[in-house]
Amino acid sequence: LSVSKRRVVVTGLGIVSPVGNTVAEAWANIVAGRSGVGPVTKYDVSTMNSRIAGEVRDFSVEGIFPVKEARHVDTFVHLVATYRPDRIQVVPPFRGEVDRRAAGEWLARVADRVAPFGCSLALEFLPFTDIGDAAAGAEVVDLAARPNVGLCVDSWHVFRGAGLMSLVGLDPAIVVSVQLNDGPLEPVLDDYVQDCLHFREPPGEGEFDLRAFMDLLPSHVPVSVEVPDDDLDLLPPSEAARVLYEETSRYL
Repeated sequence: LSVSKRRVVVTGLGIVSPVGNTVAEAWANIVAGRSGVGPVTKYDVSTMNSRIAGEVRDFSVEGIFPVKEARHVDTFVHLVATYRPDRIQVVPPFRGEVDRRAAGEWLARVADRVAPFGCSLALEFLPFTDIGDAAAGAEVVDLAARPNVGLCVDSWHVFRGAGLMSLVGLDPAIVVSVQLNDGPLEPVLDDYVQDCLHFREPPGEGEFDLRAFMDLLPSHVPVSVEVPDDDLDLLPPSEAARVLYEETSRYL
């Protein structure tokens, strides 16, 4: 059955976002041109280069936690308890050295907070950080020693990082998600972050050996498609979704 013939029934709308926590509030703020971005208030950013973000504000947990308990639980756990995500993506700090033992301990603490709600953490290694390949990511996951902490493997960060051979010997039991995308083997831009935000390609349209990539990973884990790309952004959303669906299906 082709994508165009599939039916989708919308049974309701809901939103929790920096511009509003109801559909009406969010839409009114968007139409009025009100931004949800402002100074970070949830934690100390005095040592960070960027001190602004889009924060969820005035989020109510009525009916989820007892009033007294809610006072001792932060917004992060409030949102997890409300929306029950299967996984939350975690990435290393973009700058500086990482104490891997301390990172594992931090992951363990966060994992314990979200475990009651059926949520797991997926650590994504990034080649430009101190946790740059599968081996480094696996070490931190092992140090966390929690059943709801695993590894996210993104094809871009493998082919633009340590290469396919870095996946050989990786314990399949710790891989909890795979992100699929394609691209040129050689960078278009010198800046790694900007390059991966603008020049990824749909699976099959680049130079990555995605069949070999998939063969090295467990077949039972969820696969998502992550393709930030300037050309794809020019397409209508439905057309972009069709392209990604058709191209990705060949590798699953």
